[in-house]
Amino acid sequence: MEKKKILIIGGLGKTARPIIDLLIEDYSLVIFDIIPYNANNILPTEDIKIIHGDICDINSLQKAMVDIDTIIHLAVNIMNTENDELSFSVNVFGTFNVLKAAKQMNVKRIIMASSAAVHVDELKNSVSSLTAAICSHEDFTYDLTKNLQELEALNFSNTYAMNIMILRLGHIVNGKMKTDLDENVPLSELAYCKGGWVCQYDVARAFRKAVENGFCGYHLLHIIGSYQAKSRFDILTAKNILDFECLEQFIEY
Repeated sequence: MEKKKILIIGGLGKTARPIIDLLIEDYSLVIFDIIPYNANNILPTEDIKIIHGDICDINSLQKAMVDIDTIIHLAVNIMNTENDELSFSVNVFGTFNVLKAAKQMNVKRIIMASSAAVHVDELKNSVSSLTAAICSHEDFTYDLTKNLQELEALNFSNTYAMNIMILRLGHIVNGKMKTDLDENVPLSELAYCKGGWVCQYDVARAFRKAVENGFCGYHLLHIIGSYQAKSRFDILTAKNILDFECLEQFIEY
Protein backbone atom coordinates (compact mmCIF):
# COMPACT_ATOMS: atom_id res chain seq x y z
CA MET A 1 0.00 0.00 0.00
CA GLU A 2 1.38 3.39 -1.00
CA LYS A 3 2.14 5.71 1.90
CA LYS A 4 0.28 9.00 2.23
CA LYS A 5 2.46 12.05 1.60
CA ILE A 6 2.87 14.78 4.20
CA LEU A 7 4.46 18.15 3.48
CA ILE A 8 6.29 19.67 6.46
CA ILE A 9 6.92 23.38 5.88
CA GLY A 10 9.76 24.56 8.08
CA GLY A 11 10.82 20.93 8.36
CA LEU A 12 14.52 21.46 9.00
CA GLY A 13 14.01 23.31 12.29
CA LYS A 14 14.40 21.88 15.77
CA THR A 15 10.68 21.62 16.42
CA ALA A 16 10.26 19.46 13.32
CA ARG A 17 12.82 16.75 14.04
CA PRO A 18 10.77 14.75 16.61
CA ILE A 19 7.72 15.10 14.35
CA ILE A 20 9.66 13.62 11.45
CA ASP A 21 10.94 10.78 13.63
CA LEU A 22 7.36 9.87 14.62
CA LEU A 23 5.95 10.03 11.09
CA ILE A 24 8.66 8.53 8.90
CA GLU A 25 7.76 4.87 9.41
CA ASP A 26 4.20 5.27 8.18
CA TYR A 27 4.28 8.26 5.83
CA SER A 28 6.23 9.65 2.90
CA LEU A 29 7.55 13.10 3.85
CA VAL A 30 8.38 16.20 1.84
CA ILE A 31 10.49 18.66 3.83
CA PHE A 32 10.24 22.29 2.68
CA ASP A 33 12.52 24.90 4.22
CA ILE A 34 14.36 28.08 3.30
CA ILE A 35 17.43 27.49 5.45
CA PRO A 36 20.51 26.48 3.42
CA TYR A 37 21.76 24.06 6.05
CA ASN A 38 20.35 21.05 7.87
CA ALA A 39 20.94 21.35 11.59
CA ASN A 40 19.06 18.12 12.28
CA ASN A 41 21.07 16.01 9.84
CA ILE A 42 17.95 14.87 8.01
CA LEU A 43 19.04 13.09 4.85
CA PRO A 44 16.98 12.40 1.72
CA THR A 45 15.77 8.81 1.49
CA GLU A 46 13.13 6.92 -0.43
CA ASP A 47 10.53 8.37 1.97
CA ILE A 48 12.09 11.79 2.64
CA LYS A 49 12.36 14.47 -0.04
CA ILE A 50 13.98 17.80 0.87
CA ILE A 51 13.06 20.95 -1.03
CA HIS A 52 14.82 24.25 -0.35
CA GLY A 53 12.26 26.95 -1.01
CA ASP A 54 10.61 30.13 0.25
CA ILE A 55 6.97 30.23 1.38
CA CYS A 56 6.80 33.71 -0.13
CA ASP A 57 7.10 31.98 -3.52
CA ILE A 58 3.70 30.39 -4.16
CA ASN A 59 4.93 28.56 -7.26
CA SER A 60 7.48 26.66 -5.18
CA LEU A 61 4.77 25.75 -2.70
CA GLN A 62 2.46 24.49 -5.42
CA LYS A 63 5.18 22.23 -6.80
CA ALA A 64 5.90 20.90 -3.30
CA MET A 65 2.21 20.12 -2.76
CA VAL A 66 1.78 17.72 -5.68
CA ASP A 67 0.03 14.56 -4.38
CA ILE A 68 0.22 15.82 -0.78
CA ASP A 69 -2.46 14.54 1.58
CA THR A 70 -1.70 16.70 4.66
CA ILE A 71 0.38 19.83 5.33
CA ILE A 72 2.15 20.57 8.61
CA HIS A 73 2.99 24.28 8.64
CA LEU A 74 5.74 25.16 11.11
CA ALA A 75 7.56 27.98 9.30
CA VAL A 76 7.83 31.26 11.20
CA ASN A 77 10.24 34.16 11.57
CA ILE A 78 11.67 33.46 15.01
CA MET A 79 15.33 34.29 14.36
CA ASN A 80 14.90 38.00 13.60
CA THR A 81 11.67 39.08 15.27
CA GLU A 82 12.78 42.73 15.37
CA ASN A 83 12.57 42.82 11.58
CA ASP A 84 8.91 43.82 11.16
CA GLU A 85 8.94 43.46 7.38
CA LEU A 86 10.35 39.94 7.57
CA SER A 87 7.84 38.92 10.25
CA PHE A 88 4.91 40.03 8.11
CA SER A 89 6.45 38.53 4.98
CA VAL A 90 6.98 35.09 6.53
CA ASN A 91 4.28 34.82 9.17
CA VAL A 92 1.41 36.54 7.37
CA PHE A 93 2.05 36.61 3.61
CA GLY A 94 3.84 33.25 3.72
CA THR A 95 0.93 31.64 5.56
CA PHE A 96 -1.48 33.19 3.05
CA ASN A 97 0.53 31.53 0.26
CA VAL A 98 0.47 28.17 2.06
CA LEU A 99 -3.31 28.32 2.44
CA LYS A 100 -3.91 29.58 -1.10
CA ALA A 101 -1.64 26.94 -2.64
CA ALA A 102 -3.27 24.21 -0.52
CA LYS A 103 -6.68 25.27 -1.81
CA GLN A 104 -5.45 25.25 -5.40
CA MET A 105 -3.78 21.84 -5.00
CA ASN A 106 -6.77 20.31 -3.17
CA VAL A 107 -4.80 19.28 -0.08
CA LYS A 108 -7.16 17.49 2.29
CA ARG A 109 -5.96 18.85 5.63
CA ILE A 110 -3.67 21.53 7.02
CA ILE A 111 -2.21 21.47 10.54
CA MET A 112 -0.63 24.74 11.65
CA ALA A 113 1.56 25.61 14.63
CA SER A 114 0.49 28.70 16.53
CA SER A 115 1.50 30.15 19.88
CA ALA A 116 -0.55 29.99 23.06
CA ALA A 117 1.71 32.52 24.75
CA VAL A 118 0.63 35.40 22.51
CA HIS A 119 -2.97 34.99 23.67
CA VAL A 120 -2.38 35.17 27.42
CA ASP A 121 -3.66 38.26 29.17
CA GLU A 122 -1.21 38.55 32.05
CA LEU A 123 -3.35 41.15 33.80
CA LYS A 124 -6.29 38.75 34.01
CA ASN A 125 -4.08 35.68 34.47
CA SER A 126 -6.07 33.79 31.86
CA VAL A 127 -6.12 32.94 28.18
CA SER A 128 -7.97 35.37 25.97
CA SER A 129 -11.00 34.49 23.90
CA LEU A 130 -10.41 32.64 20.66
CA THR A 131 -10.78 35.81 18.60
CA ALA A 132 -9.09 38.37 20.85
CA ALA A 133 -5.56 39.54 20.19
CA ILE A 134 -3.29 40.04 23.20
CA CYS A 135 0.09 41.46 22.22
CA SER A 136 3.00 42.24 24.51
CA HIS A 137 4.94 45.48 24.16
CA GLU A 138 8.23 43.60 23.78
CA ASP A 139 7.17 41.31 20.93
CA PHE A 140 4.27 43.28 19.49
CA THR A 141 4.91 42.53 15.81
CA TYR A 142 5.55 38.82 16.35
CA ASP A 143 2.46 38.44 18.52
CA LEU A 144 0.35 40.39 16.03
CA THR A 145 1.48 38.27 13.08
CA LYS A 146 0.78 35.03 14.96
CA ASN A 147 -2.73 36.29 15.66
CA LEU A 148 -3.17 37.18 11.99
CA GLN A 149 -2.09 33.67 10.97
CA GLU A 150 -5.00 32.22 12.90
CA LEU A 151 -7.40 34.74 11.37
CA GLU A 152 -6.19 33.82 7.88
CA ALA A 153 -6.73 30.14 8.58
CA LEU A 154 -10.21 30.72 10.00
CA ASN A 155 -11.28 32.74 6.97
CA PHE A 156 -9.88 30.25 4.45
CA SER A 157 -11.65 27.44 6.27
CA ASN A 158 -14.98 29.26 6.45
CA THR A 159 -14.85 30.61 2.89
CA TYR A 160 -13.56 27.55 1.05
CA ALA A 161 -14.65 24.72 3.37
CA MET A 162 -11.02 23.80 4.05
CA ASN A 163 -10.05 21.46 6.89
CA ILE A 164 -7.59 23.32 9.11
CA MET A 165 -6.41 22.53 12.61
CA ILE A 166 -4.44 25.07 14.65
CA LEU A 167 -2.26 23.77 17.46
CA ARG A 168 -1.56 26.63 19.87
CA LEU A 169 1.68 25.48 21.41
CA GLY A 170 3.14 26.53 24.72
CA HIS A 171 6.76 27.68 24.86
CA ILE A 172 8.65 24.69 23.45
CA VAL A 173 11.45 23.23 25.56
CA ASN A 174 13.39 19.98 25.70
CA GLY A 175 11.71 18.01 28.47
CA LYS A 176 14.10 15.07 28.17
CA MET A 177 17.24 17.17 28.58
CA LYS A 178 15.54 19.58 31.03
CA THR A 179 16.69 22.56 29.00
CA ASP A 180 15.38 25.15 26.60
CA LEU A 181 14.96 24.06 22.98
CA ASP A 182 18.56 25.01 22.13
CA GLU A 183 19.80 22.95 25.08
CA ASN A 184 21.66 25.97 26.42
CA VAL A 185 19.61 27.04 29.46
CA PRO A 186 18.54 24.59 32.20
CA LEU A 187 14.81 24.70 32.92
CA SER A 188 15.65 25.53 36.52
CA GLU A 189 17.00 28.86 35.23
CA LEU A 190 14.39 29.53 32.54
CA ALA A 191 11.83 32.15 33.51
CA TYR A 192 10.25 32.82 30.12
CA CYS A 193 6.66 31.57 29.90
CA LYS A 194 7.08 29.47 33.04
CA GLY A 195 3.86 27.59 33.65
CA GLY A 196 3.23 27.50 29.91
CA TRP A 197 5.93 25.15 28.65
CA VAL A 198 5.49 22.17 26.38
CA CYS A 199 8.05 19.47 25.65
CA GLN A 200 9.09 19.20 22.01
CA TYR A 201 8.39 15.46 22.11
CA ASP A 202 4.83 16.06 23.29
CA VAL A 203 4.49 18.55 20.44
CA ALA A 204 5.51 15.78 18.05
CA ARG A 205 2.93 13.42 19.55
CA ALA A 206 0.23 16.06 19.16
CA PHE A 207 1.04 16.56 15.49
CA ARG A 208 1.02 12.80 14.92
CA LYS A 209 -2.41 12.62 16.56
CA ALA A 210 -3.62 15.49 14.36
CA VAL A 211 -2.34 13.78 11.22
CA GLU A 212 -4.21 10.60 12.13
CA ASN A 213 -7.43 12.45 13.01
CA GLY A 214 -10.00 12.72 10.22
CA PHE A 215 -11.10 16.19 11.29
CA CYS A 216 -13.28 18.44 9.18
CA GLY A 217 -13.66 22.20 9.32
CA TYR A 218 -11.70 24.52 11.59
CA HIS A 219 -10.32 23.54 15.00
CA LEU A 220 -8.15 25.43 17.47
CA LEU A 221 -6.47 23.41 20.23
CA HIS A 222 -4.12 24.30 23.08
CA ILE A 223 -1.08 22.05 23.53
CA ILE A 224 0.63 22.97 26.83
CA GLY A 225 2.30 20.54 29.17
CA SER A 226 2.93 22.50 32.37
CA TYR A 227 0.65 21.42 35.20
CA GLN A 228 -0.29 25.08 35.74
CA ALA A 229 -1.87 25.17 32.26
CA LYS A 230 -5.15 23.69 33.47
CA SER A 231 -6.07 26.95 35.19
CA ARG A 232 -5.18 29.19 32.22
CA PHE A 233 -5.76 27.29 28.99
CA ASP A 234 -8.40 25.11 27.42
CA ILE A 235 -6.48 21.85 27.23
CA LEU A 236 -9.58 19.65 27.46
CA THR A 237 -10.55 20.25 23.84
CA ALA A 238 -7.31 18.64 22.66
CA LYS A 239 -8.08 15.67 24.89
CA ASN A 240 -11.60 15.36 23.52
CA ILE A 241 -10.78 15.80 19.84
CA LEU A 242 -7.33 14.21 19.59
CA ASP A 243 -7.37 11.92 22.63
CA PHE A 244 -4.15 13.70 23.55
CA GLU A 245 -2.51 14.75 26.81
CA CYS A 246 1.07 15.88 27.36
CA LEU A 247 3.24 13.35 29.18
CA GLU A 248 5.70 15.94 30.51
CA GLN A 249 4.00 18.25 33.01
CA PHE A 250 7.09 19.86 34.58
CA ILE A 251 5.91 19.09 38.12
CA GLU A 252 9.24 20.10 39.67
CA TYR A 253 8.92 23.62 38.19
